[in-house]
Amino acid sequence: MKNIILILTILLTFVSCDTAVKSELQTGIIEGEDSKSLSIDSFNDAYLANDMTGQDALFTEDAVASVNGQEMSTSEMMEGFMEGREFYDNIEQTDRSTGTFIFDSGDIYTCTWFDWGGTSKSTGVVVGNPVHAWFKWDGDKVSEVTYIFDSAEYVANMGAATE
Repeated sequence: MKNIILILTILLTFVSCDTAVKSELQTGIIEGEDSKSLSIDSFNDAYLANDMTGQDALFTEDAVASVNGQEMSTSEMMEGFMEGREFYDNIEQTDRSTGTFIFDSGDIYTCTWFDWGGTSKSTGVVVGNPVHAWFKWDGDKVSEVTYIFDSAEYVANMGAATE
């Protein structure tokens, strides 16, 4: 009897360790705190620190960026983001969430969501905006990046910088 209980306990342990069953609708997995997610968090942190030095190393040579449907190079994208500091102070990203999606097809994307905030230097208005961005990986480098956000209030409060 003692041996039967021991054997059942061992069998149940092995069976219960691998209970994850992939749904037929599931197309991959999502990871957080992985190296790719951490790279994108570092990219966002560099923006917040007002120093994008070396961030071009994240991208392939021919990487394409799209910001609200406007296609550009990744260096142009970074320059544009940094130029926003001419018009805004107290720039922050709150409620940031980042995850890497590894699809069964082999495609890998890291997505990041956050609320962007800043104070207009010309109007004093505090502007807030939800932002979604995805980065498509080609090996260990990003080959495509897209940012999507409503820029109407951001642009409306740019005005002429007062500094």
